[in-house]
Amino acid sequence: MKIKPEIHPLYLFYGPEDFLIEQDIQSLLEQTLSLKERGLNLHLFDGETSHPQEIIQTARTLPMFSRYRFVLVKEADHLAEKELDVIVEYLKDPSPTTCLVLKAQTPGPWKQYRTLIEKTGKVTEYSRLRGKALTAWMKNRMREKGKSLSEEAANFLVEVGGDSLQTIENILEKIFLANGEEKTIELSDIEETISEVKVSTVFDLTEAIGNQNLEKALNILSRVIGSKAIQFRKEEISKMDDPIPLLLSMMARQYRLILRVRELISQRHKLEEIAGPLRIPPWRLRNLVQQGKRFSEASLQEGILRCHQTDLAIKRGKGPKELLMEKLVIDLCRPSNK
Repeated sequence: MKIKPEIHPLYLFYGPEDFLIEQDIQSLLEQTLSLKERGLNLHLFDGETSHPQEIIQTARTLPMFSRYRFVLVKEADHLAEKELDVIVEYLKDPSPTTCLVLKAQTPGPWKQYRTLIEKTGKVTEYSRLRGKALTAWMKNRMREKGKSLSEEAANFLVEVGGDSLQTIENILEKIFLANGEEKTIELSDIEETISEVKVSTVFDLTEAIGNQNLEKALNILSRVIGSKAIQFRKEEISKMDDPIPLLLSMMARQYRLILRVRELISQRHKLEEIAGPLRIPPWRLRNLVQQGKRFSEASLQEGILRCHQTDLAIKRGKGPKELLMEKLVIDLCRPSNK
């Protein structure tokens, strides 16, 4: 007999990894209320607009035709501190028939009440996954879909998708659908799936940079940021909460591919000899060769370095990511004397 997990009356979920928080909130909701019960017992509040008195009044109300009432407060770190007294009093004696979930980006005003919450509830921080933790998460997600993901393939996905779990989840779903009955996903399977279509946005952006067409490059960047989407082919557009990490990582990858192709050609390798080891289709290889003619070796290396520096600046909060990306494009479009 399967034992149901304990439902606490209080939860504080906080951190930058929104994908994991939403996943656990959904799991908790499914454990607490059936679809039929949610109509009368599921309540959503926003910390920026909701009043604490209303939240607690709802939390203290007995559930209707259900064992629990589920109360979710998003942006809980934005609740006005001067109005928290009513919630703090509730934390001391929460209703056993209500599951109150506080969701926040930071612990905010709740940091000083962590011990109080943990007396009857649970506090969980959701940090960005890095390194082995990130690849382990990807392997587990693919395992849940019924396939296994090799270590090499997982590392490649980190390079392409960055550390945005939502972006990686979207890519994993594409890979899952593209590989049919295949049970083990290797690097070659992933590269084929991602490379079988031209990454229009990234190609066009690097093309504009290679031609030092600043106006066109900035227009492409503005379109990506404004639409929150990256076009993979004319009929396929990938929507995401934040397209910048994926765009930045794929820009760097495009530079590395062009540089590698130039190196192999300089060693007198024929195109058909290059396509196999690089695991890219011949048509894309030809595009890389043509695009490579617009860059010097120094400018390609500079592009890789500047993409890396911009990525670090964004992660360290050195400024608004949109402005940092604009600066990157402007810098890359400057004529090079090297």
